Amino acid sequence: METIAIIKKLKSSTFTDEDGETYTLDFKEGLTTEAIEKLKPLFPNNTIDNELIEILKETRGWEDYGLDDIDFSSIGQFGFTELCPNSITLGHDGFGNHWVLDLLNDGALGHVYYACHDPAVFVHYADNLNGFLSSLLEFHASPAQNYLNDILDNVVHDIWKNNSLLRDKIEFEKANTSFYPFLKQLEGKDWCIADLRNAKNKTGFAWGKFGPNSDIKRHPKELIWGIKKSKTGFIKRLFRS
Repeated sequence: METIAIIKKLKSSTFTDEDGETYTLDFKEGLTTEAIEKLKPLFPNNTIDNELIEILKETRGWEDYGLDDIDFSSIGQFGFTELCPNSITLGHDGFGNHWVLDLLNDGALGHVYYACHDPAVFVHYADNLNGFLSSLLEFHASPAQNYLNDILDNVVHDIWKNNSLLRDKIEFEKANTSFYPFLKQLEGKDWCIADLRNAKNKTGFAWGKFGPNSDIKRHPKELIWGIKKSKTGFIKRLFRS
C-alpha cells in the first residue's frame, strides 16, 4: 500500500483496543504550500522529499493511541544528534523513547529508527517511512500482537543482551580500510564500531553499553557509528570542545 494510502486509511478507520473500546485517531490539518516552503531551510540541502511533501499536505500528524504526537514537521527536535544529526521525530512514547526518521545529507528520507534509553539501544525499526506507517496500521488493527509491541517488549532487550553489531575498532579497520579517515578521528584504542549499512529490521546496537555518557561519533555519510568503551566523566564532557 502506498504511504499516502496508509495515512488515509488510518484517518478514516475506527479501531478497537484490547478492552473492546472503539476509537479513532485525531488528525491535524495539512500544511499549506507556503508553510511547507518555510520548513525547507530546516532540512538538509534545503530539500523536502516529495513523499514527505505529499504527507504534509494531507496532515501534519495526529494524536496516536500507541505513540504520542505523530508529527511530520518535527524537524530537528530529536536532541541526540550523535545518533541522528538530521531527523524528524515521528513520535515518542512519553517515557523518553523516540521513533526518528533519518534524513540524508541531500534531504532524502532514510531509515526509521527506534531510539530507546532503557535499555539504551538504537534499533533499525523500518527501512522507510512506508514501513513505519504500515507498522502503526498493524498496531491499531491487531493491538494484542504486532510488530511495534515486539520491538518494545523483546527486541530492545535482545539487542542490549547480545549487542552483536558492535565490533572492535581495530578489527573493523582491518576489514574496512577505506574508512580510515573517519576511524582516525576516534583517538585511542578504546572504541568499538556499530555498522548498520546492511542492517535489517529489528537489529541495532547498544549505544549506552559503556555508560550513558560515552562518546559517540557518526560517520558523515555512512551508517557507521563509533562508541567509546570508556566512560567520559561529567567534567570532561562539560569542557570538551
